[in-house]
Amino acid sequence: MAALRYRRFLKLCEEWPIDESRRGRDLGAMLRQRVAQAFKEGENTQIQDPEACDQMYGSLSRLSCNYYREKVSCK
Repeated sequence: MAALRYRRFLKLCEEWPIDESRRGRDLGAMLRQRVAQAFKEGENTQIQDPEACDQMYGSLSRLSCNYYREKVSCK
């Protein structure tokens, strides 16, 4: 199951753009760094709290696809 979570996070990292003008404070770069830290052993990493991992993925995925921007439209 950790392999599936790892692949989902990798796909999310691929989709998340990196803004070179925001070096040191770019969310995409920070996301890649945190995924690398959390999955040090790649697909073989043992996840301590799978529920929290799934919640974090869901939150980041909704941010990535502009879920909240489209849900709350400005008038």
